[in-house]
Amino acid sequence: MMFLYGTIFIFLLWWVISLFSNPLIVPSPIDTIALSIEYLGQGYTYICIGNSFLRMIIGFLIAFILAFVLGLIVNDNEKLYQFFTPLMTFFKAIPTAALVFLFIVLLDAKNAPILVVVLIATPIMYESVVGGFRSTDKYVLESARVDGSNKVQRVLAIQLPLSVPYIIIGMISAFSLSFKIEIMAEVITGYTRSGLGSAIKGAQNADPTNMVPIFAYSLIAVVFMLIITLVSHLITSKLKKKYDILN
Repeated sequence: MMFLYGTIFIFLLWWVISLFSNPLIVPSPIDTIALSIEYLGQGYTYICIGNSFLRMIIGFLIAFILAFVLGLIVNDNEKLYQFFTPLMTFFKAIPTAALVFLFIVLLDAKNAPILVVVLIATPIMYESVVGGFRSTDKYVLESARVDGSNKVQRVLAIQLPLSVPYIIIGMISAFSLSFKIEIMAEVITGYTRSGLGSAIKGAQNADPTNMVPIFAYSLIAVVFMLIITLVSHLITSKLKKKYDILN
């Protein structure tokens, strides 16, 4: 319920700011919502949403595979864990816009949004995979080793099942962030293939003095982000409560 109140507060604040601002800077939320509803009645909007989701999912899946493989590699190797820690911290700290511009220079702009999602989401899921594996009781692993199990058996039969809640939480956090990153990368690259980010950029190029279409497409993107964030928060809260996982 508080999530709903917070959302309403944002729109009220937006309305108040629009009353005292130049409409060329902050358009009316009423006009914006009306145009957003109009856009939602057009097939082009759903093509944009679908393409943005597709690119985001491709990047997300690549990131998950990388994170999981790296997590397995550094599972019980402290030296490798220390080696990869600065690298993951670097990718988490580097400004996303800088990555986008780098990929535009080095590669085709159309691939930049996917690659940015990969580099932003991988450290998040990597930490959840490694955190899950390293949280396993060492006495349990030692007992399994004494009983004759090899490393692969211990990972598959003990560590992986116990790590699933941690991995899922990491995936949810990365998924929520990935959609926002994908749209931002589309806007920066100006990539013309249909997507929510390219629709925002296209609206700006069509008429820079009319902010309503820009805000309308942005509002559609924000609504989808809010839905993803709400669902992610509910799932994460239930998992943390069920498995007693601390933040």
